Amino acid sequence: IVRLHGVSSSIISDRDPRFTSRFWQTLHQALGTRLRLSSAYHPQTDGQSERTIQSLEDLLRACVLDHLGSWEEVLPLVEFTYNNSYHASIGMAPFEALYGRRCRTPLCWYQEGESVVVGPELVLQTTEMVRQIQERLRATQNRQKSYADKRRRPLEFEEGEHVFLRVTPTTGVGRAVRAKKLTPKFIGPYQILRRVGPVAYQLALPPILSNLHDVFHVSQLRKYIRDPSHVIEMDEVQVRENLTYEKRPVAVIDHKLKELRGKSISLVKILWDAATSEATWEEESRFKEQYPFLFSGKPIFGDENSYLLGSIVTL
Repeated sequence: IVRLHGVSSSIISDRDPRFTSRFWQTLHQALGTRLRLSSAYHPQTDGQSERTIQSLEDLLRACVLDHLGSWEEVLPLVEFTYNNSYHASIGMAPFEALYGRRCRTPLCWYQEGESVVVGPELVLQTTEMVRQIQERLRATQNRQKSYADKRRRPLEFEEGEHVFLRVTPTTGVGRAVRAKKLTPKFIGPYQILRRVGPVAYQLALPPILSNLHDVFHVSQLRKYIRDPSHVIEMDEVQVRENLTYEKRPVAVIDHKLKELRGKSISLVKILWDAATSEATWEEESRFKEQYPFLFSGKPIFGDENSYLLGSIVTL
């Protein structure tokens, strides 16, 4: 980027430790670049990049299906067509904004060792491919705009109001738990200290959440309607920096051996929530290491319903 366009005046990024490190901040302070960090767990802060990535993914997917090739083969044409196409947000093509004019369409694109169509046929073939990509681009932009407009709704809060903060439960083994009616989706309520820009708010968080950045996008908040049953005690939920919390397993309710490529793998069925009977099959060795308390006694296996009736015991 620096080689082609010079040093950036500002960089938008998430709050990855590499972007919040002292080295990164000192480097860009010396370069005169302003670091603009996104609000927690809200990729829409850099919506332009997210939208561009989604558009290019849709284009590549469609082109691979149309031309039955790998995405690397069509990537140069997709990149060129995207940058040479009109963008309503800037009123021109990216190439026009950068160079002052649109660029000519390439007429020759081939790899050494492959049979190459020559003359007018090559021109027609490449032109047709570019035309298809342009049509896909327009359809992708219109479709993604309609999706965003359906989900978008105006939501504003006043300073001093109380709101809930959205969180996502995970199993602690690298994946999110499927949402259930009784799974807590929000914690709080917390008071709004001030408004930060048009769509973000600073919250008064308790000390146990001191690891979180205290400014959140409005999409992560929900208006508080006074009801004591909505409040989730913080000693039950330890929220991570990405607004997820670990949902600890309740019990081992079944066991089986699975054959995989001639090797036997011991699996256990883990009950995550007694109230909703939510359970998943997991590797026994990994869970013995991570949750040894589940295997402290000799279990008498049952199912989710029998656990709810209190029929699972340890000896």
